[in-house]
Amino acid sequence: MTPLESPDLSDIKAVVCDLDGTLYLENTPLPGARAFLHKVLSSGRKLFYFTNNTSRSRDTYLRKLEALQFPHDREMLITATDCTIHYLVQHQLHPDIYLIGNRDLQADFTSAGFHCLSSQKCNERIPKAVVLGFDTELDYEKIRTGYELIERNIPYIATHGDILCPVSGKKFIPDVGSFIALFAQASGGKKPLIMGKPSPFAVAAICARANLPTQQISFIGDRLYTDIRMAAQHGLYGILVLSGETTQDMLAGSPDQPRLLVPSVADLMPALESLK
Repeated sequence: MTPLESPDLSDIKAVVCDLDGTLYLENTPLPGARAFLHKVLSSGRKLFYFTNNTSRSRDTYLRKLEALQFPHDREMLITATDCTIHYLVQHQLHPDIYLIGNRDLQADFTSAGFHCLSSQKCNERIPKAVVLGFDTELDYEKIRTGYELIERNIPYIATHGDILCPVSGKKFIPDVGSFIALFAQASGGKKPLIMGKPSPFAVAAICARANLPTQQISFIGDRLYTDIRMAAQHGLYGILVLSGETTQDMLAGSPDQPRLLVPSVADLMPALESLK
């Protein structure tokens, strides 16, 4: 496979990796992922992870990174939930919210000082926002309550917009983007403000955590309309891996083009010369 350009990461001081489909599939690390991550750090670069997947809490992710023997600490992990919490606090859309999310996601919001109202509680007091996450425990009561609040024009925020989430065996499961389509169909086309990749909220979170400008940051991911679109639109060095959602045929017909194309993160090892 021929890369889109010769790998030159000499100006890159921080590497940010997507998780699902880029470094692992479900609970299995992709070949070479562990060695690549350690090589990033030994080269003198900063390493971060960014995931749009809000079906797991920050603590759950950190335990998973540990189990996979990936280098990790709390500062390395950036999530779409972090972006969402920051936005809600900044715009005073707290503490009461209606969260369409599973118990793991609720734990992150609760630890950040939010009150995640039940459907019954929403009849007693109006939440400041409807927050749509990757709810792997979604049921009809949540759909109905969310729809009713969206129809009342309560501020409507989604943690991310991914349509599908990759799992093992090149299979996928419905993600938040699919839920957005459901609510849009029911509400006459109403759409949420999206927090995760490829939004500017995600870019701001990355730059703040890395303390670097976009041109010194590389983002590695497997998805064109989130990972690569964000990198291309905001000046990060976008690297597409073909270990997750995207195929070469999908890339050929896409307006979202990476700076570099590789089969997997393992193929980037030779480009990680030590920073001077």
